[in-house]
Amino acid sequence: MTTATLSNKLNETTGYIVRPNFEEKFRSTKVQEIIYSCISDILGDKKFEQESCPEWTKTITIDIRDRLKAANMKLDRYKFIVQCIIGENKGQGVRYGCRCLWDSDTDGMAECVYLNETIFCAVAAFGIFYY
Repeated sequence: MTTATLSNKLNETTGYIVRPNFEEKFRSTKVQEIIYSCISDILGDKKFEQESCPEWTKTITIDIRDRLKAANMKLDRYKFIVQCIIGENKGQGVRYGCRCLWDSDTDGMAECVYLNETIFCAVAAFGIFYY
């Protein structure tokens, strides 16, 4: 048996997939909706309190990660990384950046910025396809 035949057999019998199907790809717009929904649920009626920011950040990141895992978007083979920054909104500008090394065919990223009268919140969610 040749190696090409052996690899085809392995793919047929084990179902090992190297790339996600079109329906299973990371969709930034859907993820942005989940992020915004989560942030507005948690921070919607809150005023800025410096002591509460670490707890809010933790709650937001865990909630977004859990919603992405539970979402009906067929993202079972993805690992999620969620970053959240919360600060006091006094009209200032804020910039943040990140760098990643990933496969642009399979991996994706979504971001959302939430503002209310006293709080700004910037969230980035990364979906990395797990081979």
